[in-house]
Amino acid sequence: MGWFLSGTLIGPAVGPFVGGIIVTFKSWRVIFYLQTALAGAALIGAYFLLPETAHRMKSDDLVGLPFNAKAKALWGMSNPWRVVRLYKYPNLIVVALASSSLVWNMYSLLTPIRYVLNPRFNLTTPIQSGLFYLAPGCGYILGTFFGGRYADYITVSWTTKRNGVRVPEDRLRSAIPFMGIAIPTCMLIYGWSIEKRFGGIALPVIMMFCQGVAQLFCFPSLNTYCLDVMQAHSAEVIAGNYMIRYWFAALGSATVLPAVEKIGVGWFSTISAGFLVGSALAAVTAVMWGRGWREAIDRKRRAKRAKMVEGEAAKATPVVVNSGKEKDMV
Repeated sequence: MGWFLSGTLIGPAVGPFVGGIIVTFKSWRVIFYLQTALAGAALIGAYFLLPETAHRMKSDDLVGLPFNAKAKALWGMSNPWRVVRLYKYPNLIVVALASSSLVWNMYSLLTPIRYVLNPRFNLTTPIQSGLFYLAPGCGYILGTFFGGRYADYITVSWTTKRNGVRVPEDRLRSAIPFMGIAIPTCMLIYGWSIEKRFGGIALPVIMMFCQGVAQLFCFPSLNTYCLDVMQAHSAEVIAGNYMIRYWFAALGSATVLPAVEKIGVGWFSTISAGFLVGSALAAVTAVMWGRGWREAIDRKRRAKRAKMVEGEAAKATPVVVNSGKEKDMV
């Protein structure tokens, strides 16, 4: 999970640096040629290097079905409501909120770098501001190698304390200190050091690097938890989590520049830090009561399913009609 996430996190950090080099020395159109080449390389690599590993294909369910039945089955597989419906589980809402706070922080940090740091340090070219993106990018790379392992370590430790009883919510414990303390602290120091002009270039660079490392101590834990508690619906739960987190990514990217111009980078960073602390507290509630939430919803689902089965059985039960001395089966 860490290696997979590193690609999605390193890209937004390294990409602007490469883009800064391109627009400084070449036309901005070269960026799109590069993106096209990268997309082509990814497509070819995925085709040849990522074979299907599912032990059973969903297409097997369609074999021998009439057209109407196939259409109904395909709609059931692709219906987006399957993704939204899982949010009847409060613990999934909490994890989606936590992921959203991290992505909000990430994009609201990366989006305005050129507009915030260039005036602060009197930089004049895109390549100069692009260098700042390397700080969080290197943090993401370093965190990739340790975040997932740390989450596994915490999970195994708590399982041992319970004499071998494993609870999926234990995995969230590894993310809480980083999401509730480390990243908010980095954001506060970063924002106010720029706002109040102290610490020079080194301080915001160090804070961006540290929060990048901390992010990768959170994402593997949150994503793997979703898979742990919804193994039968792994694709849907991850899709739903990404849907919500990137709503917040879009919102953060769209609002950060107007907000910074209005209230300043210090106060905007404070808002981001508060969002992270609130999400960490919500994750604490999931650790404490998430198991009970899941079991309560599952009981309701089983009771509803049992009621439906009883209703169908009642419809299929033969009705005996007395006609004089004879009994006719209808």
